[in-house]
Order: sequence, then C-alpha cells, then structure tokens
Amino acid sequence: MQHPLHTQQQGSLVQLVDWLHERNLPDAGGLHTVLLMSGDMLVTRQLTFLAKERKHLQRMLPFMLEPELAADVSQVHVAHGQPRVIGESGQVSVAYIDKKTLQAAIQTLEGMGLELEEIYAIPAALPASQSQWTLLVDGDVCHVHAGSVLCASVEHALVLPLLEAALAEQGKTHTPQCLQVLVSNAEQSSPALHQSLHDHPGILQSGMRVTQQSIQQVWSDLILQGDDLVNVRQGECAAPLRIAKYWKPLRTPVIAAMLAVCAVVGSVFVETTINQRRFQALENQVQQRYREVMPDGVLVDAAQQLTTQLTRFRAVESTPGPVTMLNAMLDAFESAGNLNLHRLSYSSSDQNSSEIQMSISAPTTAEILELSEKLGVGGWTAQAQNITRAGDLQQANLIVRGNGF
Repeated sequence: MQHPLHTQQQGSLVQLVDWLHERNLPDAGGLHTVLLMSGDMLVTRQLTFLAKERKHLQRMLPFMLEPELAADVSQVHVAHGQPRVIGESGQVSVAYIDKKTLQAAIQTLEGMGLELEEIYAIPAALPASQSQWTLLVDGDVCHVHAGSVLCASVEHALVLPLLEAALAEQGKTHTPQCLQVLVSNAEQSSPALHQSLHDHPGILQSGMRVTQQSIQQVWSDLILQGDDLVNVRQGECAAPLRIAKYWKPLRTPVIAAMLAVCAVVGSVFVETTINQRRFQALENQVQQRYREVMPDGVLVDAAQQLTTQLTRFRAVESTPGPVTMLNAMLDAFESAGNLNLHRLSYSSSDQNSSEIQMSISAPTTAEILELSEKLGVGGWTAQAQNITRAGDLQQANLIVRGNGF
C-alpha cells in the first residue's frame, strides 16, 4: 500500500489495520486500494476464439474454461481483458478465481474502509514480451510471466519445469532473448535458484540470457495497465459506485441549485394562485352581467355567449351585417320620399359578398328605378325585379349587393 503522505510500506493485514488506526485513516472518501493476488489463487490464461463469437464472448468464457476447472463453473468468477481480433480469430486474456475466496478478500478490505477498485494477478502485472520473460522472486513463491505463453505463480522447485514447458510451447522460431529475474531488497535471493537457471540445459540450448535486477519492493516494477492485464472487479464483483466521494465536493453547489429551483417554483406557484383568483373574480363579473342582459337565458359559458350576442349586433370588418349596409344606403332612401319598405331579408356568402332583398312600393315605376340608379351611383349593385301594379302603387323586389361589404 502507498498513501500520498507516506512512503511505501510492507507488512501483514494486521499491520495494515494498525497503520490505518494510527493515522485515523481512511477519511470520509476512503482510500483507493489495489489488491495484488498470487497467480495460484487468481489464474490468468490466454484464450482464442472466433471473430464471430466476440459479441457472445462474456457468456462463453466460463464454459471455455470448464475443462481445466476443478470446481463447478458456477462457483468460479471469470473476468476478461480487451479482446483482440485479427482476421477470423481473436485472443483475450482471462482471469478466474474461486468466488468465495474473492468475496472474502473484498469484504475484509472494504470492511476496513478501503475502496477496493482493482484486483490483479501479480504475474500478469510483470513486464514481459515475446523477446523477454520476467521472473519475480517473492519469498517462497516465484511469479513467472512468459509473454502470451505462461502467467503463473509457483514454488521455487517448480520454476525450472515450468520454464522448460513454456520454452517447448513457444517453439524455436520465437525463442525469447532474455529472462529477467527481479529480486526485492527485502528478499534474500536464492543463489541455488539463480545458478540453476544459468545451468539449465533447456535455457542454455535456447540461447536465452539470464539477468538479475534488484528492486526496492515486490511491487516496484509491476505495470498496472495494458490490454493483457485483467481487473477482476467485473460483473457481479464490480466495485460499487462511491456516492460519498462525488457528493462531498458537489454538496454546496447542489444545495444552492436546489434552493434556487425551490424559489422559482414557489414564485411560480404564488403567481399562478393570484392569477387564478383574478380570473375567478372576472368570470363571476361576466356571469353577473350576462344575467342582467339575459335573465332567462341558459348559462353555459357567459363570456362566449355574450361575445356571440355582441357579434350579431356589431359591424365587423369581415362580416358587416345588415345594419352596416342599411346605414350606408341611408342617403339614397332619404331622397326617395314616396318610397315604402314592406319586407327586408339579408344574406351573406362565404366569398364576403352580402345581399339585401327588399319588397318596396312607390307611386310610379320611375321612382323605383330612380332609387336603383342612386344606389348604383353610391357603389352598390341594385336590381329591381317583378315590378307590378297594386292599386295606386307600383310594387317591386329590389336586390342590393354590397361591393366590399
């Protein structure tokens, strides 16, 4: 573990608990924690698949591993890295571990207040390539990363057979050039292991050089990134969303925003309430006035009913009505002193053309025709029809059409 305020330290789980208690750690946000597990507990494999199977890869992986699992596949947690597809086939790094073992480790560290975000296998985090393999000595265990061929943790006695099998699987065409042995300052390197690596017939025959490098701590040269490195915190064992971590810096602006929203909603509510009361008072006044005008009328919508009634009696620009037309013809009728009006009817078409039909009488036909001419001079279209004699008077039907009314 490494804290930004302290140097790297190594010890047991009990020592870690004491270290946290001494420093009153972690704080409210917790400590970002990376768990490194031995390769014999967290096993890493390279699997191949068909390119067309990529979209179903996550469901297929447990069954692809089933032949080499000692336990039932339902008791094993399987995680995978970034798949790589070349042509019709692909390759993916897979890590699997017993679910109970993994859950126990997560509960232990999370119970101490640590935010366990990443879990990796130690051998998978060692630097390695096709030309260089890496072996890390960690007490009685050796972690070996041999490119895409091997990634495992074994005891000292099994290192040589493991490397021999990896060389046989690698083949002569891709023999690595170097085997780098990493030994921490806290460890006592085994001279017998180092000498046996130099003298091993398989390593000598392959031409691979064996070099040794001292490092400060076991985790000093680990690389915690890359497509081949698999973080086991996936699926049902994924790290939870740390709400407290994000809430603490956002608390003040969020509260201020909520207060502003509440103020806006409150002002809108008050304004809406006041407008509703004003509208209700106005509606009551309209209903009262409607009752004064039409005490016996059926009240449905007072405002609409009053508007309809007023429209019938008022001259509107688009539909003038009979009152407007008669008012415009008033001068012509006043000059015809002997004219009698018996009946009048009004009609209006959709083309904005209004028409008045009148039944009139006069002492002579000339007076009827004279009225028609005066209306024509005033811009009307007047036509006298069915002129007949009725006693001492001449009767006729006068049709007047308004231009622009």
